[in-house]
Amino acid sequence: MNRKDAVRRVALAVAIAIASFAATDVGIANRALGQETSSLINQALDQPVKMQFDTVLPEAMNEIARRTGVRIRAEQAVWDLLPWGQQTNLNATIENQTLRQALDAITRKLGLVMVLKDEALELQPMPALRRMGRRATVQELQALDSLTSHQLDLKVDRPTVKELVDAVDQKLATAKSAFAIEYRPGDAVSPDKTIAVPRNATMAEALESITKETALTWYPWGKTILIVPKEEQIRTQLTKTITMRFAGVDVGQVLSELSQRAGVRFEIEPGAIQRVPADVRNVHLMLDNSTIQQALDTIAGFTDLGYVITARGVYIWNQSYQAPGGQRDRVVGSFTLPETGVQVFLFDSQVPADMKEYFRVRREQELEKIRHQMVQQGFRPTTAPAQPSSKSGTNEDL
Repeated sequence: MNRKDAVRRVALAVAIAIASFAATDVGIANRALGQETSSLINQALDQPVKMQFDTVLPEAMNEIARRTGVRIRAEQAVWDLLPWGQQTNLNATIENQTLRQALDAITRKLGLVMVLKDEALELQPMPALRRMGRRATVQELQALDSLTSHQLDLKVDRPTVKELVDAVDQKLATAKSAFAIEYRPGDAVSPDKTIAVPRNATMAEALESITKETALTWYPWGKTILIVPKEEQIRTQLTKTITMRFAGVDVGQVLSELSQRAGVRFEIEPGAIQRVPADVRNVHLMLDNSTIQQALDTIAGFTDLGYVITARGVYIWNQSYQAPGGQRDRVVGSFTLPETGVQVFLFDSQVPADMKEYFRVRREQELEKIRHQMVQQGFRPTTAPAQPSSKSGTNEDL
C-alpha cells in the first residue's frame, strides 16, 4: 500500500466515525427534543385557561392548539366511535380551571382519554368505548361519564366478582340512574373468584378490574352495562362494518389493517403468511359495508388461512398441512383444553372414520334447518339444492 492510499483510508475512517457520531447526536437530540416537548406540554396543561366553545370537536382541538401551544390529535378510532364522528359538537365554557382539568372533563363526557405523547396530546377511546365496535349513542356516552365520575365506595379490598357486580348495580340504583347492570358470565368465571380493586376506585375502574383479572369484560349497550365473556365481546367487535378496498395488498398488511379497524388483537401463527401461495399472497378485495368477520371469511376462502375467535382475540393459522403420504390436510375443527386454555386443532387425517360420518350427518341436519328458515322467510333460490355427496372420508364430508 502506498502512502497516498494509506492517507485516503485514514481519511475515510475518520469521515465514517464523524458520521456515526453525528447520527448518534441526532438520535440523542431527537429524544431530548421529545422529552422537552412533553415537558412543555405538561407545563401548559397546568396553566389556567379561559375559553368557550360551540363548534365541532376538530375545530375546538385546533383552537386549543392555537391559544395554548398544545397540539391535540385523535386516533382514527375516535372518529369511528363517536356518535357523529368529526361532526361531534363541543359546547363548553372553561374558566377557573387548568387546561388539564378542562380537557379531563371534556374527554370524559365524550368517552375518551388523553395520552401524552412526545409532541402532542392524543385522544383515544376509553377501553369500554373501544369494545363496543360501533358508534356510541349519546346515552351510552352518558353511561361512561357516570361510571368514570363516581366512586364505588367498596367496603372490602378484594371482593368476589358477584359482590363487585352487585355493588355497582346497587350504586346505580341508589343514584336513580337510567342504567343497570346486565350480568351474563356464562361459564367464563366463578362468581366466588376474588379480584383486587384499587382504593377509592370509580365504578369504571372497579369494572376494569374484572377485565384485567378474569375472562369477562364490560361495555355500555343501550340502557345496560353489559358484563359478558371476552370471547362474546370480541365476536361483537368483529361485526363492525367497514368499507375498504385492497388492490394487490400483501395479506399480512390486510390482516394488520383489519385488526386495527376492529380494535381486536390478531395473533398469527409463525410462518403462516409465508406459507400462503405466492399467487394469492397479494389480496384484491372490495369491502362495501361488510363486517370484519366477513372479510376474514373471504380471505380464508382463497388463502387457506383459518382463524378462531378466543378470549384473547383472533388466532390465525395456515390450514395447509402435508399429511403422512404427502397429501394435503386441512383443519376441520378445534377445541380448548379447560385446564390450560390451550387451543387444539384437529386435522382431517386425525379424525376417525366413524366421527367423519357423524360430522357429515350433523352438517346435513344443520343445512336442512337453514333451508327450512329460507322457506319461512320467503327466500326463493335461483339454483336447485345440491345433491348429497356419496363420498366419505374426505374434506367434503366435514
